[in-house]
Amino acid sequence: MKHESQSAHAKDRGLPALLPAALLLSAVAALGAAPEPETVKAWDQYYAWANQKVEREMSDPRRFLIEDFLAAADQAAIRQELECGGIVVRRITGCIPSGARFHVPHGEIHHWWGAVLVPDVKLAEVIAFAQDYEHQAGRFADVEKSRLLKKEGDHFEFFFRLRRTKAFVTVYYNSWQECDYFHKGNGRAWSRSKATKIAELADAGTPNEREKSAAEDRGYLSRLVSWWRFEQTGKGVIVECESASLSRDIPMIISLIPGVASYIRATPRESLESVLSTIRQYIKPAQGQSQAARPAHQ
Repeated sequence: MKHESQSAHAKDRGLPALLPAALLLSAVAALGAAPEPETVKAWDQYYAWANQKVEREMSDPRRFLIEDFLAAADQAAIRQELECGGIVVRRITGCIPSGARFHVPHGEIHHWWGAVLVPDVKLAEVIAFAQDYEHQAGRFADVEKSRLLKKEGDHFEFFFRLRRTKAFVTVYYNSWQECDYFHKGNGRAWSRSKATKIAELADAGTPNEREKSAAEDRGYLSRLVSWWRFEQTGKGVIVECESASLSRDIPMIISLIPGVASYIRATPRESLESVLSTIRQYIKPAQGQSQAARPAHQ
């Protein structure tokens, strides 16, 4: 498997080439692009396939992590990278059944998975951090506000205000999500988190802030789901996140500009990498009070 990483220097070299597209992209971004019914139908089908894949994997008596389902050489390379402090991010393939004809009209589905090893910690500490929805703002780069709305056993409902910046465009969202946790024993647990509503904001951060109507929404993020896997090892806890999202398609006039489409499509991958990096940064071995239980500002 090849890494989809890029040095900061290389990114800086490529950025000037994208600058002439800035004004054009900003103009296109102003257009509403809420998902069409056929786009949503395609997403629902894809989500069903992806969720069935995860549930099949979770029913496997031997394998658990995504890496466990890869070839032996890939498993060894990934484990070595994790144990050296790296973050692994890969594109997910294979959800669409063989022979199925599948197309997402007017939209794109972004499906990635990533992994990180949080060293010298216990599974309970990682789960406590993941479930601390009241204090996730200020920890994760994309999360500006967070609030736990409801908890019933291992079922959580929460609110995140999100901020995403890419390709000269910054977008703010209110999102309502729910997450269910499942404990498999033997140091393993997994969860499924799904956004029940995502609303793009207009005039964010001003007295006139409001949620846009469906007709005004630019369609950069209209659906979002993630599956998490946590496994205790002798070196700490491996955290894997598999994330799928739906966005508008990239307008033809933008896709014709060399490098711009791939630059924009990198957003979900970069967001996932940032999330995993934050998890490794914040969760530390328990010393008196666990880092996972501390308020975000500490």
